Amino acid sequence: MRKQILIMVLILQSGLTAQTGNLDSYIKEGLSNNLALKQKDFSYNQSVAALDEARGLFLPSVGINARYSRAGGGRTIDIPVGDLVNPVYEGLNSIIGSQVYPTNIPNEKVNFLREKEHETKISLVQPIFKPEIYFNYKIKSNLKDLQQAERDAYARELVKEIKTAYFNVLKTTEVVKLYEETLELVNENLRVSKSLYKNDKVTKDIVYRAEAERSSIVELLEDANKNNDLAKYYFNFLLNKPLDENIVIEQGLTHQEANADSDESIYNIALQNREEFKQLNAAIMASDNSTSLAQSGYYPGLVLAVDYGFQGEEYKFTKDDDFWMASLVLQWNLFNGFQDKAKAQQAEWQTKTLELQKIELEKQINLQVRKAARNLAVAKAKMKTASDKQKSIEKSFTIVKKKFENEMASQLEFIDARTTFTQASISKTVTEYDYLIKQAELERVAASYKFN
Repeated sequence: MRKQILIMVLILQSGLTAQTGNLDSYIKEGLSNNLALKQKDFSYNQSVAALDEARGLFLPSVGINARYSRAGGGRTIDIPVGDLVNPVYEGLNSIIGSQVYPTNIPNEKVNFLREKEHETKISLVQPIFKPEIYFNYKIKSNLKDLQQAERDAYARELVKEIKTAYFNVLKTTEVVKLYEETLELVNENLRVSKSLYKNDKVTKDIVYRAEAERSSIVELLEDANKNNDLAKYYFNFLLNKPLDENIVIEQGLTHQEANADSDESIYNIALQNREEFKQLNAAIMASDNSTSLAQSGYYPGLVLAVDYGFQGEEYKFTKDDDFWMASLVLQWNLFNGFQDKAKAQQAEWQTKTLELQKIELEKQINLQVRKAARNLAVAKAKMKTASDKQKSIEKSFTIVKKKFENEMASQLEFIDARTTFTQASISKTVTEYDYLIKQAELERVAASYKFN
C-alpha cells in the first residue's frame, strides 16, 4: 500500500497539473498577495499572540503600587489615660507628701484614620499550583494549530482557484482567436459575395446570407471577448493586482495523465494531507482540554504573594520605614452550583460532535475524490473525442474550401463547413483546458500540491 501511495504522490505532483514557469510564478505571487489569505495570516498571528499571553500566566507578575492619602474626621478611639493615671499619681503624691507627679493628665482621643499616610511597595505574585493556567495554555496552543490548518486549507484552495482561473484565461483567449480567424474568413466571403453579385453571377440572397453569417460571428466574438475579460479580471483579483493587468499567456501546455483507477490511493493521500483533518483534530484536542479546564475547578489553587515597601506619614525610604510581607494564598471553590460539572459536560458533548464531523469529513473526502477522478476520466475521454472530431472536420473543411474556391461548392456548403469547423475547434480547446481544470480539482481534493 505504501508503495502504491508513493506512486500516486509522484503522479499527482508531476501529472495532475500542467505546471509551467509562468503559472508557478503566478501561484507564488497569489500566495504572497491574496487579500483573503493575508486575513488568514493575521488570524494565525493573532492566535500566536494569544498563546504567548497564555504562556505568560506561568510567570510571576511584578508591579509597583504607591499610595498617598490625606484623611480627616471619621471614627475615633478614646483612650482613658487620665482616668487611669491621675488616681495613681495622687496616691503617690500623698505617700511622699509632695506634688511630684501631675494629677491633671487628660484623656486621649485618637482619630482612626491618620491625617497623612503613604505606602509604596513592590508586589510579586507567582502561581504555584493553578491547573486552569496549564489547560488554558493547551487550549490556546490547539487554537493556534487550528488557525494554521485553516490558513493552509485556504492556501490550497487558492492554488486551485488560481490554476482554474489561469486555464480559463487561456481557454477564452483561444476561443477569441478562433472567432477572429473565422471573422476574417466570413469577411472575405462577404467581399467575394458582393463582387459576384455586382457581376450578376449570384443573386442578392447570397449577400444577405454572408452578411448574416458575419453578424453572427461578430456577436459570438463580442461575447467571447467579454468572457475573456471577466476571466482576466478574476485572475488578477485572486493575485490582488489591477484588474486590467496584462497576463502572460503560457504556450505549449502539456496534458499529462493521471491514473484514474487509483481512487483508493488518492483517498489515502487525502486522508494524510488534507488540512481539514488537522483543523478538526486541533478542535477535538481543544475541546478535550476544555473539559479538563472545567474539571480543574475541583482542585485548589495556590499562589505566592510577596510585598516589600515603605510606609509612614512622611515620604521616607529608610530602614525604619520599610516592611515586607510574604503570603501563601490558597483558594478552593468547594461549591458553585455545579457550574464546573455543567461546563465539563458541554465540552464533552462538543468533543463528540467534532468526532462525528471527522467521520463525516472522511466520507465527504472519499466522495470528492471519486467525483474528481470520474470527472477527470470523462474530461480525458471528451478531450480525445473532440480532438479526433476536430481533425476530421478540419480535413472536410479543407476539401469544401477548395471546392468553393473552384466554384464546385455552394456558399451554403462553405458556410456550413466553416461553422462546423469553428465549433469543433472551440470544442477541442474547451475540452483541453477543462481537462487541466479537472486535474487541478483532483489535485485539490487529494491535497497533493507541495508548498515551498
